[in-house]
Amino acid sequence: MIFNTRADLNVNEASIMVYNVDRKVFTDTLSTNDWDELVFITQGSGNFQIGSSEATFGPGTIVYVRAGTLRFWKAEIRGGQSVPISGLVIQIPTQALSTDFLELEEAAGVRSYLKRIGQGGHVRLQTYQRIEARLKTILGAKGMLRIARTHALLDLLSNVDGWQVVEEEKLAVRSAKDRARLKRVYNYLEDHFSSRVERNALAQLVGMEPNSFSRFFRRASGQKLADYLAVIRVRHAAALLEVRRRMPVSKIASESGFRNVSAFNRQFKKRLGFTPRSYRKELNCEPVQP
Repeated sequence: MIFNTRADLNVNEASIMVYNVDRKVFTDTLSTNDWDELVFITQGSGNFQIGSSEATFGPGTIVYVRAGTLRFWKAEIRGGQSVPISGLVIQIPTQALSTDFLELEEAAGVRSYLKRIGQGGHVRLQTYQRIEARLKTILGAKGMLRIARTHALLDLLSNVDGWQVVEEEKLAVRSAKDRARLKRVYNYLEDHFSSRVERNALAQLVGMEPNSFSRFFRRASGQKLADYLAVIRVRHAAALLEVRRRMPVSKIASESGFRNVSAFNRQFKKRLGFTPRSYRKELNCEPVQP
């Protein structure tokens, strides 16, 4: 998901990432993550997909998606532009929900909850202040307190009625070898997105023929290579637009890996619903000097 928001702590301080999303535009392509993800919406609307299940979201929607399950998000379009979204997003590594931990008596509620929602679930609450307050206690928490508060949140969610769940299925059933290959490709793209990315180089990286690689990536990731790469580049460009308010759009396009400004504008509008210049005008943050 593109929400162009920094986590409250960096990776050297925490493994559970929490994002306080404040009126951001997000959209997505069909993809999977290696962590569990909880999304809580307080403002905005749109639609999402978990596995093969589709639904709409609005204020009070809580969505929990298990690691490895396909997901897709898209904000509602009004007047030709995407509606800004506010809420909280928590990304939980699978190690924090290990089988051994879930077998503990104290984890009975969390164990039951995760079993009940299968590969993912969602619910929309009319009154959600208690959930929101519990979520916010995780923001800024460090060490074991952060883990404990995350588990307490899941325990609270286990007592919420009305969850609509996804059946025990994954649209992209991948072998351990496929997952390792895909991770190598993801890592490579994150490191090289700003330069020209050749399909042949990626195929060679994972020991495949170029045509076979294209089919593999589409099957394993749920999307085309060009789409996945465009999302990474747009995400980086959106961050630069926010923190480098005086940097020319043409330079941002170049540093984000786009061959020209026209391609940059087209992809940015397609992914976020704004042109780069109009997106920069909408940012409600103080300018940061380059």
